[in-house]
Amino acid sequence: MEEVWEEPGDKWRCSLTFNFLTRDEFRILDAHLASLRGHVGITMIPDTAHQNAALQSTGLVCDEEGQYGTSLKVAGATPGELVANAGDRFQVGNQLFKVTEDTTADCTGRTVFKVMPEIRNPVTLNQPIITHNTRGAFRIENPSSLPNRSGNKKIVRGIQIDFIEAMNI
Repeated sequence: MEEVWEEPGDKWRCSLTFNFLTRDEFRILDAHLASLRGHVGITMIPDTAHQNAALQSTGLVCDEEGQYGTSLKVAGATPGELVANAGDRFQVGNQLFKVTEDTTADCTGRTVFKVMPEIRNPVTLNQPIITHNTRGAFRIENPSSLPNRSGNKKIVRGIQIDFIEAMNI
C-alpha cells in the first residue's frame, strides 16, 4: 500500500542578478533593499523573462467568490476560443500563477484555469486577471546575503539577490 501526501505551500522563487551597476545605480538598489527591512518588506517583481503563448486578454475576471485550490473559474473570454496555453502566466491580486493545462472558453466566454501554485488568498467576484506586465509579491530570502558595498568604486559588479514569494498579503 502506498500513501501519497501533498503539502500546500509551493512558492515562486527568483534571483535578480546585476552584472554591472554604476555607483549611483547601486545606491538606488541598496536604498530599495534597505527599505524592505530584511524579511519584513515586500517588493513586486515583474516576470520579465516570460512571454505568454496565448493568454493575452485584458477583459478576464474571476467568475466566483472565494476560490481556493488549483482551479480558477474565469469569465470574460471570447466564446469558443483558446484562452490560455499550458505554461502561460497571469496575476490575480498579488499572486502570480502558471496555467498547467490548455483551456478554451465555452459558448458563454467562461473557462477554468488549472493553476500552480494553488490559490492561497481568496479571490473576489469580478476581480481582474492581469495578463500583461505580471508581477509577484516577493520578500528577500536571506537578508544576511545582501550586498554590502562601500568605498569610491565607480562601478559595482556581480550582485545576486534571491527572493521568495510573499504569502498571505
